Amino acid sequence: LVTGVLFGRDIRRERISERLKSRLEEGMVDEVKHLLAEGIDPDILVYYGLEYKYITHYITGRISYEEMYTSLETAIHQFAKRQMTWFRGMERRGIKIHWIDGELPMNTKVEQVMELLA
Repeated sequence: LVTGVLFGRDIRRERISERLKSRLEEGMVDEVKHLLAEGIDPDILVYYGLEYKYITHYITGRISYEEMYTSLETAIHQFAKRQMTWFRGMERRGIKIHWIDGELPMNTKVEQVMELLA
C-alpha cells in the first residue's frame, strides 16, 4: 500500500518556505555551529542534507546569510519538485498511490489511511 499526502504546488511552496524560516528561527544555525565545534569536519557535514550543506557554507564564510537562505530555499523547492516527478514515475509504472488531500485535518487523514488498511 502506497499513500501520499498531496498539496497544491503553491501551498507546498508556501509550506516549505514557512518551515525553513521556522527551522532557522528555532536554532538550526546554532545546531550546525555546535556540530562543527564538536569536531565534525565541514567537508563531511555538507553531505548530511541540504540544510547542513548551506548552513555550513554560511558558517565557514563561503556565502552570506542571505545567499544561504535563498540558495537553501531554492534547493529545497527543487528537491520537492523532483520528489513529485519521482511519484509520477511510480504511477506511470503502474504503482497505485492513494493520495490524501494535505489540507484535510490530521484526524481525517488518519481515518482515510485506516480505511485503506482495513
